[in-house]
Amino acid sequence: MKHYAGLDVSQQTTSICIVDEEGGIVAERKVTTCPDVIAAALEPFALTRAGLETGPLSVWL
Repeated sequence: MKHYAGLDVSQQTTSICIVDEEGGIVAERKVTTCPDVIAAALEPFALTRAGLETGPLSVWL
């Protein structure tokens, strides 16, 4: 089954929502805004696509 991720990035935390191909929520998490922490939170899911809101931190991530 395909999974998709949406990331809402702020300076302190990033909210992550994983949905399946039918739009059902698989997981919701809030993690520290750090590339390694975000990658670890996404790793268990075989993501087809991820999207993040654009802002000043998106280039860093």
